[in-house]
Formats: sequence, C-alpha cells, structure tokens
Amino acid sequence: MAKFTQTTHAVLMATMIAGLSGCGEKQETPPPAPAIPLTVGGSATGLAGGEVILQLNGADDLAVKADGKFKFPKPLAKGSAYAVTVKAEPTLPVKQTCTVGAGSGSIAGAPINNVAVTCTTNTYAIGGTVSGLSGKGLMLQLNGEIDVKIAKNGNFVFPEVRLPDGGDFKVAIKKTPARQKCVIEAVNTAPDENTLNIVSVTCKKRR
Repeated sequence: MAKFTQTTHAVLMATMIAGLSGCGEKQETPPPAPAIPLTVGGSATGLAGGEVILQLNGADDLAVKADGKFKFPKPLAKGSAYAVTVKAEPTLPVKQTCTVGAGSGSIAGAPINNVAVTCTTNTYAIGGTVSGLSGKGLMLQLNGEIDVKIAKNGNFVFPEVRLPDGGDFKVAIKKTPARQKCVIEAVNTAPDENTLNIVSVTCKKRR
C-alpha cells in the first residue's frame, strides 16, 4: 500500500491550484476588424485644365480638376445603389464633353473604384456666309492650307475639317471672281455651335 507523504500532499495541492487557476481564466474575444468605408470612386482622363463636376446619386457633388483618381468622401451602406453622373462639364480654358463609364450599380462588400470619367475637347467645323457674289472663282483658305471653292451666295463650310475649341484659325481670301472685290467683314472668335458660321464674306463689283 502506498504511503501518503508530505511530497504527495504538495503535488496534489499544486495540481488543484493549477486546475482552479485554469478555470478562472476568461477567453478574450478579439475585437472585430474595422469596417471598410464603402465609397465610390474611379479615375478621370482627358481634362485640359478645367474642372468637371461629378454627382453621386443626384446629391453629392465632387469637383475633379485634373486627371487621376477621385473618390466621393461620403460612404454608402452595403447593398445600396450608386450612380455617378456629370453635373457640369469644363468650359475654361476650353469647352469639353465628359462621359462616365461603369458609373452605376450596387455596392457589395468592397469600395467602388472603377468609375471611368473621360473628357474630350469639343471640336467645330469652320464656315460662314457669302453675300454679293455674282461670278465664279471665289476661293477661301483656312489656316493657309485648306481651300474651299464658293460657287454661290449663302452658307459655306470647310469640309472634313474640325478644329478644337480654343484653337487658332485664320480664314483668308485666296482668289476672287473677275471684276469683283471680296472682303471678310467679320469673324466671331467665340463660337459655341457644332458648325460655326463665323466668317462673313461680302463681294462687290470693282469700280
């Protein structure tokens, strides 16, 4: 038969204390990971010095002034719909037209960062009106290289030519009809239509 000794008593006491200590410990639950803000953003390309005003869901405005990444600061709730639109297009230093790609959908569990805003500078056809023409042979020239023959009074346009908004142009008279003198009366340097009737040419009989 085994004997109960002081050594045995010490071992039992240590075992009991260790067991009680283990029972008293609490398992700490790690804190949840911080929620990722569900924001909407993307990138802009083609801006030429002006700013485009974007709008999120018809309410939140964001001014984008240069090419690169952008992000609406206000986060949205998970599962909510989003729609990015152009509220105002650049007008200075040149007029531009901007479009939005991948601009709508629903937010799942991650931020949206693939909205693509593309801006292009507006281009215009150059033309005008001719009056007083009574013969053949009138020829106009654009920027010293592009010619157009004018056969009658009325509107004209330089075909297959479009100049960017803010671009330089010069219309000159290259040839005039016999017995007539033609002059450029007016040039509008602030066009805002797709086809620009900006040059007024008047022809008169020579004295």
